[in-house]
Amino acid sequence: MIFTPAYAKLNLALSVVGKLPDGRHELRSVVVRLDWHDLVGVEVSSATGAEVGAEAGAGSGAATGPEAMAAGETPEIAVNVSGPAAGEVPVESNLVLRAARAVLAGRPIGAVRLCLEKRLPVAAGLGGGSADAAAVLRLLRGAGSSGSGPGMLRLADALGSDVPACLAGGSLLVGGAGERLETILHPPLDLAVVVAGRSSTTATFAALTPDEWRGPERPEALAGLLVQGWPVAPELCGSDLEAAACRAHPELAAGLLRLRGALPGTTWHLTGSGGAVFALAAGPSEAEAVAARARALGFTARACRTVAV
Repeated sequence: MIFTPAYAKLNLALSVVGKLPDGRHELRSVVVRLDWHDLVGVEVSSATGAEVGAEAGAGSGAATGPEAMAAGETPEIAVNVSGPAAGEVPVESNLVLRAARAVLAGRPIGAVRLCLEKRLPVAAGLGGGSADAAAVLRLLRGAGSSGSGPGMLRLADALGSDVPACLAGGSLLVGGAGERLETILHPPLDLAVVVAGRSSTTATFAALTPDEWRGPERPEALAGLLVQGWPVAPELCGSDLEAAACRAHPELAAGLLRLRGALPGTTWHLTGSGGAVFALAAGPSEAEAVAARARALGFTARACRTVAV
C-alpha cells in the first residue's frame, strides 16, 4: 500500500465576488497548505488478483472528467477509516470513496483498498475531505504533487470546489468557484489554528447576503504581499463568510466570541466558511503559546506552519 499525507488547507483571505451562471458563488481567495494532515493509503489489485502500482489504469487515453464515471463498472472499492476523527466520517459517502470511483470508473482493475487515517477536524473549513479526495486522485493517477492536467482538474472540480486547490498543492490565489488557480511562492508562515465551532458550507452560503460581498481586491493585495516576501497585513486576512457562518451556526458564533474575549490581544480570522479560525504568529514559539492558551479554554488548537506542497 502506498501512503501520502493529505494536507489541510487554510483560506488566509476569502472574498465573494458575485455569482456564476451555474449558480455557484464566484470567489477570490488566498489558500495555503498547513503541516496538519490526514494520511491516505491506496492499494490496487489487478483483475487477476495480483497487486499492482497505485498508478494502474492511468492510461494516456483514459477519460478523466465526470463522463468517466459512467464509462463502465466501477471496481470493488473497500475503505478503512481510523484516527481521532474516524467516527465523524461517513464510510459509504465520503469524498475518498467518491474520488476513487470517479477516477477508476470503467478501468480494468480488480479491487482497490483505501485507508484513511482521519486526523483533521471535520466541518472546520480546513478542507480535510477535499484534501483526502485529492490525495486519492494523485495516488490513483500518479499525478505527482502538482496534480496537473486540465482533465484531472475538471474531475476534481466535479468532486467539490476545494478539491482543485488541494490537488494543485502549495499556496494559491484562487478564482472562479475554486477551479482557477495561480501559484504563490512565499516564505513559510506560522499560525495558531483553533476550531471555534462546527460549520456547514451549504448553510453558510445560504445565509450569505449580497451586501457582505467585498470583491477581489483584498485577497489580491494579500497575494501581492506574499509574493514580495513582505509581512502579512492582518487587515487583509479573514473571510467574507464570517457573519453568515455565525448566523447559521450559533455554536460557532458563541465559540468565536468566547475565544476573542479570553484572548483579547490576539486577532482571529475565520478560514473559509469555518468553523476554524487562525491567528498570525511571529514564529513557531508564539504560535504554540497562542494555541496552548486556546487549548486551556477547551478548544481544539494547534500551532501550524505553511508547507509548499
